[in-house]
Amino acid sequence: MPTSEKRRLPRFHITPCQFHDQKLDRTYAVQDISVGGLAIRLVDRTDLGEFPVGIKRKGVIKIEGLKTECEIQVRYIKGSLIGTEWVNPSRELIEHIDEISSPETLGGNLKEYPLPDVPNTLWYHNPIGVDLLVYKQDPGGFQRWTLYIHQSFVQWDRQDEMQSGRTVAEDEEGYAHGLVQLETRMIDYDATPDQRLIESGKALLAGAIKAGKITDEDVQQFIKKSLE
Repeated sequence: MPTSEKRRLPRFHITPCQFHDQKLDRTYAVQDISVGGLAIRLVDRTDLGEFPVGIKRKGVIKIEGLKTECEIQVRYIKGSLIGTEWVNPSRELIEHIDEISSPETLGGNLKEYPLPDVPNTLWYHNPIGVDLLVYKQDPGGFQRWTLYIHQSFVQWDRQDEMQSGRTVAEDEEGYAHGLVQLETRMIDYDATPDQRLIESGKALLAGAIKAGKITDEDVQQFIKKSLE
């Protein structure tokens, strides 16, 4: 499996999670978020000087039905990715994140959408930043599924072990089809699979099947095999 590749991925024109820095008056996309903290992606690398390790930043977090003030502290920098932890987060914020980010909730909110311009691909999406793509190859049936959770992913192929990695969107707008846009992202595989992410992905898929969100029996059996 290559260490990186370019792939067209579908997405809605929504921004389910953002952090607005009050001092800079700038809004940043959140790559991942948990009850421990969040990671934001800088579009302009000149902003790196504003986020040295250890600095605290106040702002407003907007995440799936909740908009509230918060404070974060930078813990690591990886390229244009800024990893932070919460500073005295409100109980409301932590309970909200815990509720919407559980694998069962994420899987239970998946819904299948058509991809008329992408043959042999099934797409399941929820507005919290999760996409499941199931790829079919004729003859031979389903060959691979890839589960995207924000800008991270878990992937299973009949010929490979479970893998994980990260995605980075390119600047181009991509091809739009109604409410859906196809954008090009760079797919980077982890040298060592992230077992915590993999286990979360497995729980999410199991939850989606249990909730009846994946109704195709062939797809169910294909995914269940990968979860064994």
